[in-house]
Formats: sequence, structure tokens, C-alpha cells
Amino acid sequence: MASPSVDELLTAIRHLPLEDRLRLIERAAHEASEDTPAPPEACQVSPRQLLGLMADEPDIVDEMCSLAYEARSKAQMRPIDE
Repeated sequence: MASPSVDELLTAIRHLPLEDRLRLIERAAHEASEDTPAPPEACQVSPRQLLGLMADEPDIVDEMCSLAYEARSKAQMRPIDE
């Protein structure tokens, strides 16, 4: 027997009482969160690593820093030590 299509599943779900539909959604979300692997720490990039990746593009780094300082001053955050 073939697996039901997404449309067939949605049709079946729509015919359930609201309480059952909500319980099904909660269960599916819970199972999906358990089945989804956490990103490995090696994939997390620190600001220093990011700047290291752009070492060959000093103009881009300068522009990025200028934009960050400008956004920070417009947002009236704490003063920038220069």
C-alpha cells in the first residue's frame, strides 16, 4: 500500500475534531524537535573567525564596521570607545 500524499493527510486532519487536530499538531511539533539534530558547535562562527574569513577583503570589513558604527550611533546605544 502506498503512503498517503500530503493533500490526503491534510484532508484527513481537517476532518478531525478541533481538539484532536491541536493535539496532533503539538505531537508532530514535539517529535520534529526531537528528531532535528542540534547544530554542531564547530558550525558556529565567532566574530574573529568571520573577520578571518574576510581577511582578503579589507574594504568589505571596513565597510561592514562603518555600517555597524553608524547603526549603533543612530540607535543611541552606549558610546563607542575610539
